[in-house]
Amino acid sequence: MKARLLLSIAAVAMLAMACSTKNETVPEKIKGVSFKATVKAPSTKALTDNGTSIGSSWAVDETVALVYSVGGTAYNSTATVEEVNSSGTATITATLQSGITNGTAVTLIYPASAADGTTGNILSTVLSSQDGTLSNNRDVRKGTGTISVDGTDATLNGGATLAAQYAICKFSVKDVDASNDLDVTRFVIKDASDNIITTVTPGSATNELYVSLPASSDLMWFEATASDKPYVAKGTASLTAGKFYTPTVKMATIGNVIGANGKFYKDKADAVAASTLVSAVIVYLGDETAETGYKHGLAVSTKAAGSGTKKWAEATGLQNPAQYTDITSALAAKESGSALCSGKDDETNFPAFYNAVNNNITSVASGTTKAKPSSGTSNWFLPSLFQWNQIIKSVNGTNDNLGTTGKNTSRFYYLTNCVKNATGSDLITSWGGETDWWTSTEYSSGNAWRYISVASSNSGHAGNGEKTLYGGYVLAALAF
Repeated sequence: MKARLLLSIAAVAMLAMACSTKNETVPEKIKGVSFKATVKAPSTKALTDNGTSIGSSWAVDETVALVYSVGGTAYNSTATVEEVNSSGTATITATLQSGITNGTAVTLIYPASAADGTTGNILSTVLSSQDGTLSNNRDVRKGTGTISVDGTDATLNGGATLAAQYAICKFSVKDVDASNDLDVTRFVIKDASDNIITTVTPGSATNELYVSLPASSDLMWFEATASDKPYVAKGTASLTAGKFYTPTVKMATIGNVIGANGKFYKDKADAVAASTLVSAVIVYLGDETAETGYKHGLAVSTKAAGSGTKKWAEATGLQNPAQYTDITSALAAKESGSALCSGKDDETNFPAFYNAVNNNITSVASGTTKAKPSSGTSNWFLPSLFQWNQIIKSVNGTNDNLGTTGKNTSRFYYLTNCVKNATGSDLITSWGGETDWWTSTEYSSGNAWRYISVASSNSGHAGNGEKTLYGGYVLAALAF
């Protein structure tokens, strides 16, 4: 038996449907269901960017999923656009499951490829994995209604509304001061809790990406890879489903700075021009910060904390849950510097920790501050050996670990110049010979791990020193 389902969508939000009913017997099988749309309908094949909005129209052969149940079994019937008239009305047909009864609930999802089987939900990959193009299921609509059956005909009972599910953004990706485009090969967008909303992987490197996103008025993080370098940005999104946005994302990288206001800037000059001071210099980007709740990177103070050299502790004795006498185990532990600093904000007994936590800089360069940023970062802490390793690897652009003597040529030189280029001043104004930098990781009851930099050869390596000796400088770090 053959019947027709007539669904009329009127302009309520974006799509609305009206229906007609008759009172006859339920057909054994319903076929040839027709569907009409009379307003701007979303289209995966006919989306066009006119510069200020996304224009869309129905196209022949496009599809809508109709999800419903018969006898306790869920079905997904695909309706196909067969005709589009000059006014934009589209007629689609479908075959529904035999036995469908009057009052059956139905979910409509456009396009049909966005439907997650018979669940009535949007397929998760529509958001989670995107390629940055405009034509790949960017616009998704969803509505609900009930089926009215009359003999061999069927229609919607009481109408329904198909509502936009996502906003469409055309991202322009630039460096932190917007002076250059960034052609990215990977673009990740996360929410304020660091949950990944989508990972965009374009077919080739590009600085313009079309991305569908859920409605939001919350903080978003942006992470990207451009020319094999990591970048990061954050901003408060204000997105409404069904709207088109053209935001510019200005992304920071290693060697850029974090202002006292928590925002990213190219360098001290740009921060000062924006009426803020520099709190820290970005020295590592990535999710392995070892700090709970901070998975974007590490930054260090613009100056060494404390004056002269500092003791790790006033007396020997184990302070932390674990000690590591070999560098491989120490790095594998991925210790949290802030956790190891806990309870050691004590100038008398733990001077190195105290100076890191309080970032006691004796002189602050103009345009910088020892205060931590006002938002978005942890407190200051003495970095662990693992965190020192992340920093040194990062600023030198190599994957080699700290290792031993002779293996880290130019490591500290790059770190020093990273800070100097960003702020106009060195980490320490004068350094020579062999300079030791404390970590918060213990070697034994009497010794702690240090990073040893050698000015004469611009080299460095991991070693250990006695906790009670004035054996190391203190570099305060924070995670963001």
